[in-house]
Amino acid sequence: MYLSRVNVLAEQPDELMGILTANHYELHQLLWRLFPERNAQEPRDFLFRRDEHKGFPVFYLQSPTPPTAIPGLLSVETKPYNPQLKIGDRLRFTLRANPVAQTRLARSADEQTALAAARLARGLREKNLLPQKRVRHDVVMQLKTSLSAAEKEHYSEAELVQQAGMAWLARKAENVGFKLLEASAEGYQQHHFKKRGIKISTIDFNGVLEVTDPQLFIQALYSGIGPAKAFGCGLLSVARA
Repeated sequence: MYLSRVNVLAEQPDELMGILTANHYELHQLLWRLFPERNAQEPRDFLFRRDEHKGFPVFYLQSPTPPTAIPGLLSVETKPYNPQLKIGDRLRFTLRANPVAQTRLARSADEQTALAAARLARGLREKNLLPQKRVRHDVVMQLKTSLSAAEKEHYSEAELVQQAGMAWLARKAENVGFKLLEASAEGYQQHHFKKRGIKISTIDFNGVLEVTDPQLFIQALYSGIGPAKAFGCGLLSVARA
């Protein structure tokens, strides 16, 4: 595995403006160009997070193969990444995630018919469709809708983000080999990708964690935390505390 810092050169004004105004999915497509040997139709196998340095975008990238710079557009600094960890190790961490809770809802007869037609149009074989569908909910909005009007007046959005975000991350931590020692959840944003009909939310997490299962934790480092990885979520960056 490799960790890279990707800096924007964008020597042409139009190129720079395109990067500055790009949404997260467009940035994913841009970073895919750092792997020219890969077919664009292949599944994504890298994680990334956008940050800023002196007003310019900078990208942190984790990938199984080293990226290649794009002259005049993107420069790359890369190093091998092979973390050696043990139980009890304490690490500072940064994570931008798409915290969602998943529930099951009943499919209507019309939805089942439409799903069957869509499968047929894509050339997929017929199969018995599940009567339920999985639905993802933004954990912050889910918490808001559970509150009474009086309770909503009592809490600020920052407090709701902290409460919902930290509860989500604590649940994730139990399954991927770490526990939280101290952490904050902030920077809540909603993102709309109209062309793709997708809406996601993101929260930025920072803090200190303790490794409880090195094998599980390293798997999480490599595969990322939570959904929406193609939109710049899931990269868990760590350093010794």
